[in-house]
Order: sequence, then structure tokens, then C-alpha cells
Amino acid sequence: MSDPNSLPLLPRPRNLQLLEGHYRIPSGATIALAGEANRSALPAVRRLQRILEQSLHLHLQLSLGDHEQDLAAFRFSYNRLLSMQAYEIAVSVEEISVSYSSPEGAYYAVATLKQLLAHCGRSLPCLQIYDEPDFAARGLMIDISRNKIPQLATLYRIVDLMADLKLNQLQLYIEGAPFAYESFPAVWELETPITGEEILLLNDYCRERYIALVPNQNSFGHMEGWLTRPEFNHLAEMPDGFMLPEGMYDSDFHPDGLSMEPGTFHTEDPEVLKLLGTMYDDLLPYFTSDLFNVGCDETYEVGMGKSKAAAASAGKGNLYLSFLKKIQELVEARGKTMQFWGDIILQYPELIPQLPKNIIAMEWGYGDDHPFAEDTDKFREAGIPFYICPGTSSWNSLTGRTDNMLGNLRSAAIHGKRNGAAGYLITDWGDHGHWQQLPVSYPGFVYGAALAWQVENNLTADVTGYLNSFIYRDRSGKIGQLLLDLGNYYLLESGAYRANDTELSMLLRSRLDNFRLSGKLTAAHLDALDRYITGLEAELALLELGCDDAELVLEELRSGILFVKHAISLARLKRLLEQDAGAINTAMVERQIHELDSLLHHYRGCWSRRNRPGGYERSTAKLLRLRGEYTALAQRLAPER
Repeated sequence: MSDPNSLPLLPRPRNLQLLEGHYRIPSGATIALAGEANRSALPAVRRLQRILEQSLHLHLQLSLGDHEQDLAAFRFSYNRLLSMQAYEIAVSVEEISVSYSSPEGAYYAVATLKQLLAHCGRSLPCLQIYDEPDFAARGLMIDISRNKIPQLATLYRIVDLMADLKLNQLQLYIEGAPFAYESFPAVWELETPITGEEILLLNDYCRERYIALVPNQNSFGHMEGWLTRPEFNHLAEMPDGFMLPEGMYDSDFHPDGLSMEPGTFHTEDPEVLKLLGTMYDDLLPYFTSDLFNVGCDETYEVGMGKSKAAAASAGKGNLYLSFLKKIQELVEARGKTMQFWGDIILQYPELIPQLPKNIIAMEWGYGDDHPFAEDTDKFREAGIPFYICPGTSSWNSLTGRTDNMLGNLRSAAIHGKRNGAAGYLITDWGDHGHWQQLPVSYPGFVYGAALAWQVENNLTADVTGYLNSFIYRDRSGKIGQLLLDLGNYYLLESGAYRANDTELSMLLRSRLDNFRLSGKLTAAHLDALDRYITGLEAELALLELGCDDAELVLEELRSGILFVKHAISLARLKRLLEQDAGAINTAMVERQIHELDSLLHHYRGCWSRRNRPGGYERSTAKLLRLRGEYTALAQRLAPER
């Protein structure tokens, strides 16, 4: 075994050399920790002890202190010359030694040892590893606001995966009321939000794994959950709602029109800052991280309503920047460093140098051709610290958009490292119902984490191998590729470029009499999609999953396939409605109703096992509207019924 790539580690280390010989871990040996007075590596050592017991049924005693004649199989040594998150592993014919300068470094070394032990068992090849990350902050952001609020057990599962992948930051995106604000019980009384006590538990669970749980509360735009309520509506820039500006999006992205609810604060109303201050005081005490992501993206209405005159005088960019600085003062007063989404300020690059230097810009973009290089140049030149924030491409997709995901994550890593990003944040959103199931996001979690750790060595990381072996323990070795293939059905659609969506996903959200999308999907497109998804459906029977949630994972994959298949049959029905309505009969429509009922029943079953009940009705609202449209059509075809 002379080829380092013969050890399929993920993330691949910065430097790995294979040497001659092997070391077999003996029974009755110890794990030695010596030389550091405060024993900061003890959590990592205990984790290694558990891994050995679980994977090899081998119990090794811990040995603390220096002993001349010990029987150490693993020896942990403090090395102050290593950088904070770095580690070294040396396997010789005599022992396995680990060097570290921080408890995090020791913990990441154990994450690598976990994979080595899984691949090699008790007999490890002699080798030397030196490893440290390219990005100091390596995070994952989960959207808990667009209907799906995960159960605590689901979040623990995600945190455990993050620990294995050496991620060190978790953000739960909040808009509306997925959190139980103590000062505003009326806002969430009909929901099933995460409570402050649960945040405390999750915060401790993260800290034990060297992961910072970072509060993430949108604070400017995306405030529909608050501003549509009567008691807060007067704080909106446009209380009656608004129309998205012409040309902002192709109408296909909003297939039932561009009318929007009020979602952006009126920046000049002092009550807004009082409301934000109270929200922050309810939320922030439960987090120990010194970071706070305040959002502030997509503030469409600024300058369009109450502040129109002020925008005409001072400019929209200055209105935005002025309010952003006020939010920063609230955050700083509470002892936090502010993160904010950088999309709006990038529209006014001349104002970027005026940003406070003690904030962090979050540069996001989700297409595989997003201009990360150009955008991050602007923050770098102005001396503003920034993270690079690509996405999993799971949302608005049903089963993912694999090729776009891989390209987006890869481009962000390359340009983020080149321009000196302080962090890499993988985002996983839940727009328009959060219909995608959790396994759809896992390929993006894995590939993004690998790139966040070390870019060059992980551009071709074996994502499918990791999914097969470490997440799903699939004896057939097929689920990794199946997940990637499920996420590429969109390549068989009409070919229209989608930066953030798929045509089949949008089709399920549009009204039955809206033919803008179904007109683009020809019979040939639909036939190809049908063959593709049916072929993948047959592969489910070949999987041999050994993970503890194996049965649920299979049901979740079936759920995604049901969504895609129903979207295809809906497109066929719409084409007939538009071109040959006389060919439609009652039996065809009743078949659609039956399929949709089965989809909804299956979706509810999957939902209830990972997520809280609140939000399910909103998630399925457009599907239930579609069912009503089916029923009305069936009644028109058979009025006597």
C-alpha cells in the first residue's frame, strides 16, 4: 500500500505519506496522555476509547502522566509549535502517536483515526500525517424557518456528522417564529418552536464536539412572519405588501405572480430597533458563541414605500448602510461580533469601505457560476472580513441539483481561499415548503466539509464512498451514487438555466391553469424524466443499509421520487389541458388525486419522524390547493357526481 489515495479519508489530509510496515493494536494496551498539565486532549482521548470499543470491541485503558515502561498503543503529545487546529499522526511498527497544540486539534486527529480504524481494523499501515484546515471557520447553516423545525434528536444527528467531518460552526436560520421568544408568546403559541432550554442542550452538545452554535436571526428583510401580524404591521416599509420590481426575477420563478407580503422593516421607525433589541435579548443568552448572524439580505422594499423620499435624497444604499450600522450597535452592545449577508451592500460597492471593520460579511451565491471571485475581491480590498457561503442546492429541487451543488461548493472554496475568506459556511435552505428530505442534503454536507478543510486535496473527494461507508453503511455500495443521480434529474428538464430551482419543483407550486412551465417541458422531456426516475426507483430495492435509521432513509428517498413522478404526471395533464382538453376524462383526474393523496400520506409519515408537527400544514398548502383544483376539474368533467 504505497499510494496515499488507497486510504479513502475524507477530508483528505494536507499531507499523507505511507511507509513500510504495519502496526497491530494489541489487547491490554493503553491510550497514553502525558506532558500537558491541563490535559486538554482528554475529551478527544475518551472519544477514541469509545470508537475502539464500538468498532473493534477493543477496550484500552487510559494512562495519564509519564511512565517509563508503559504499553501505549496510542500516545497523545502536546506540541505548542503546531497551529491551533493542526495535528500530526505517526503510525510506526511500535505505536501510534498523535501530536496537537489545542484540544480541537486532538479531536480532529481522532476523527481521522476513526476512519483509519474503520478501513484497516486493528492492523494499520505505517504512515505520517500532517493536517490543518484551509478555513479557520467551517460551518453548516440549517433553515429551521421554512416550515421544518427539526426535533432535537435530528439536530444531534447532524452535529455528530459535523464532528466526523471536522466542521466547527452550526447556525440555525431563524425568521418568523421557530424560536420561542419569551417576550412574544402570541407570535409562536400555535407553533412548535425550539425553546431556550433546548438551545442550551444543543449548545452544550455542540461545545462537547468543538462546534460553535451561532445564533442566526434575520433582522431587516425576510420579516414577513412578524410584519404580517396586526401588532407589527405598522413597522413595515410597505405594510400592504408590494410587487417585485419588473425584471428582478423571471416570472417562472414565481409562477403565480410577483406579489409579496410585507417583509422589510421601515428603517426610520425607532420602534423597529426596540423590537429587535427585545428579540435579541430573548434569543442571545442561550448561546455561548461570540458571533451573531443578523441576516439583512434581500431587503427589496427599501426606498419603495415610506422611505421613498429619503431614498431619493440620500440613496437606497445609504439608507441600507445606516440601518445596518444601527443593528451593529445593538449587536456590539450585547457582546457579539456581527455577521450579515453581503448581497445588498454588494449592489453599492462604493459603500463597502464605510462598513465597520469589526463585522463579518457573508458572501452567498448558489449557482455554479456565481461570481465569488469578483464579490470577495470587494470585501478583501476594503479590509472587511468575510465568509464564503455556497449551498447544498437541495431546496426547490425535490431530490437535489447535484452538478450545480458540486460546482457551487467547489467554486466557493477555490475563490474563498484565494481571496482570504475567514470561513466557509455551507447553507441548506427550505424555501417553498422545504419538500426535500434530509438525505438529499447530505452529499452537499460531505463535499462542502471536505473542501472547507482542505481545498486542493478534496476537489475530487470520494463523496459517494463516504456516504456508502460512514453515513449509511450500505453493504451494496450503491446509495452514494444513487443520491447523486437523484439530484441530477433536473438536467433532463427543458434546459432553461435555473440558479435556484427546478422546473418540476416550480410546477408543483403553480396553479393548474398556469401553463408557462408545462409548455416548456415537451413530451420528449417528460418521457426521458419518467424513464430516468423510474430506473432510480428500481435501485432502491438493491440497497442494503446498515445505519440505525435505514428504514426511514429508504422512505425519505421514496418520498422524493413520489414528488418527481407526480410533477411529471402533472405536467402531462397540464399539456392536455392546454392543447387537447377533450382528451381528459374523470378517471385520469381521479388517478392524479389518488397519487397526490399517497404522496401526502407518505410525506407526513417521513416528516413526523425527524421534525416537529408545526409547519406541516404550511408546507403542504400548495399541494392541498392542487388537490382542490383536481377535484374541481373532476367535478366539471362529471357534473352528475
